[in-house]
Amino acid sequence: MNPYSESQKPEFCPVKNTDTIVIFIHGIVEGPAQFKDLMKLTIQHGYSAVSLLLPGHGRTGKDFARSSGDQWIDYTRTQINLYKQQYDKIILVGHSMGTLLSFIAYAENPEQITGIVAIDSPLHVSVKWLAIKNNLKIGFSKKISENDPAQALLHASSVAPCSLFTYLTWAPRIIDLFRLMKQTRKLLHCVAVPTLVIHADKDELVSSSSVRVFQRTISTKYLQLIRLPESTHFVYGEEDLKTCHKAYCDFLNSRSTACSLSIPPQKKTV
Repeated sequence: MNPYSESQKPEFCPVKNTDTIVIFIHGIVEGPAQFKDLMKLTIQHGYSAVSLLLPGHGRTGKDFARSSGDQWIDYTRTQINLYKQQYDKIILVGHSMGTLLSFIAYAENPEQITGIVAIDSPLHVSVKWLAIKNNLKIGFSKKISENDPAQALLHASSVAPCSLFTYLTWAPRIIDLFRLMKQTRKLLHCVAVPTLVIHADKDELVSSSSVRVFQRTISTKYLQLIRLPESTHFVYGEEDLKTCHKAYCDFLNSRSTACSLSIPPQKKTV
């Protein structure tokens, strides 16, 4: 049994008398728990919110290995279409691979999608030693201290640690990720809705060249870029977290006439 399954369950938080829902899409091996703060802000702004759990996630390493990039795309498409039947307007929020799935879904059928928030988008990757070290700790350490940076990765993950052999069977899923990256880079030019891109400058996985791709391909009419100088892929500095939350709230406000509300940052997650 995956010990993370309970904390990484998808959530649907409907708000009465709204025509808009925000759909949160996590990254590879991640889960919906990382979006709790942003979901609270969403609800306070008068929008419904839902977090997805992609196929193969929220379970074991073997379950993850048996999933595929096509399944992730199909599931995301199906869920978006489901909520399009219930709401007039859709805002997509993704972290990491979830941003790729958001852009792919938009390009396939942009109808009713009124905005995209892309956090730490891996259009290009640059794997640093911190990422390797953290993943080794997750995979092979019996205990990780609470102040260890690897804890943030552990909390974000929805796939249970597994054997070395099982980790090796994940290789096709990593290839799927790179295919999604390539697919997304090719379609960004078609984005014609307000898009908030948030990039952590100390990201241990995402290359800063991803930012340049956004700047080259999405019109300045639609693109808003926020840089977080003291944040990594999973850990956000206190001031950066405030910046992230404010940018998100401002983006929601720009989508409607709802009054701006805020909550004090409590956890160093997005």
